[in-house]
Amino acid sequence: MPKIIFKLHEPQHGVDIRHQKETYIYMFFSYGYFVSTERKKKKYIPLKYPTGKKIKPGYWLDRPFYRVKKNSTPDDLLINLRLDRLQDRVQNVYYEFERSGIIPTPAQLKARLDIELRGKDKPPLKSFNEYIHQFISEIKNGTRLTQEKTPYKPLSIKNLQGFQSQITEYQKSGNTILSYEHINLNFLDDFVGFFNEKGYSQNTIARHIKHLKLIMRLAKQEGLHQNTAFESRQFTVPQVKTEPVFLNESEIKRLYQLDLSKQPRLEVLRDVFLLGCYLAQHYIDYKSLQKKNLIILGDGRKALKIRQIRTGNMVIIPLRHEAETILSKYDYELPATNEYKINEKLKILGKMAGIDGPARIIIKKGGKRIEETLPKYEVIKTQTARRSGCTNMYLANIPTVEIMAISGHKSERDLLAYIKNSNKEWVVANKLSAHPYFATPELL
Repeated sequence: MPKIIFKLHEPQHGVDIRHQKETYIYMFFSYGYFVSTERKKKKYIPLKYPTGKKIKPGYWLDRPFYRVKKNSTPDDLLINLRLDRLQDRVQNVYYEFERSGIIPTPAQLKARLDIELRGKDKPPLKSFNEYIHQFISEIKNGTRLTQEKTPYKPLSIKNLQGFQSQITEYQKSGNTILSYEHINLNFLDDFVGFFNEKGYSQNTIARHIKHLKLIMRLAKQEGLHQNTAFESRQFTVPQVKTEPVFLNESEIKRLYQLDLSKQPRLEVLRDVFLLGCYLAQHYIDYKSLQKKNLIILGDGRKALKIRQIRTGNMVIIPLRHEAETILSKYDYELPATNEYKINEKLKILGKMAGIDGPARIIIKKGGKRIEETLPKYEVIKTQTARRSGCTNMYLANIPTVEIMAISGHKSERDLLAYIKNSNKEWVVANKLSAHPYFATPELL
């Protein structure tokens, strides 16, 4: 909770009021802003703001009032009104920042107060591109928070940086500089066409449009523009929803056995994807594996020790033979890869491996639900690897509590929902098929 107090610059304790000199009154606004010291300790820094008023300390009431004594000077009422006004203004300015998800620095607060109280010229409004640059910087250093007042997650920051790169490339390709007023339905059509020419998926395009609308909404809230075109229902790209899929052991084996010796880059991308299937981890958690992640268990078998980025959990995953073979190929130092590039090439790899079973997609457009069926290789992504790993462990009758120790799921309910959403009927049927009721040749 923000706290406001007023202090005298020179209190002059022990000096008779007849000999005291007038001293300035300062406002101190504490709101939890801090910097890290060299010893990694928090140093809290309040806003120190001059009130422009001076009095003799003998006329001042300190804690808990922090005001000038009544009837002590001819200006006591005017000074106190000034302090009341300043207190209200700094709170209002702070809450304006907070509503926009920004933790202002003391310097930012002071600049805004100068405008509010001293009539200083307002700084020029930030342009569309300047605001995007500022936004990315603030979410990276933690001074801008989400609407839930939490720091932006690493994956969200990465996606927003991707949007910044794309909007910059779009402007360069068209030799233009965008302003807030450019963002309308005609722009949307052209921007979507820009992505289509690059072969981007509909969901990727939809994600970039969502980020654009976020930037426009926040900039509008901060008084940088009055454009409302982006708020139209038509200013959107519908996302494609696929039935969550997983690869069974047979499909993974076909990928593993592909001879890619003449396509080394494709082989690397295939291997990194397969590791996700064997480790049951998010791509972001295993993409940068190094030798330091390798450990030896008590029985002499090898395992990987990984701290999951999203959960913060430390997990230890025993290495099955295929995973160990892949890792040893790269001397346990995975080559650098790009998630977008893996997702792009998985369609090719899946088709080469004959992973062409039916996969259903759902599009909501104009309020209507449209369903289509595609070959399975069309919908394989890096997320498919983790889902495949968890589901195949479950089908192999590994206890759920042990799968959770690897996957990082917080509850058995979450894990089962994650697994069965892959293809509930198929998973349940395969699980039941091993039950004696179905597996026994004859019922006695």
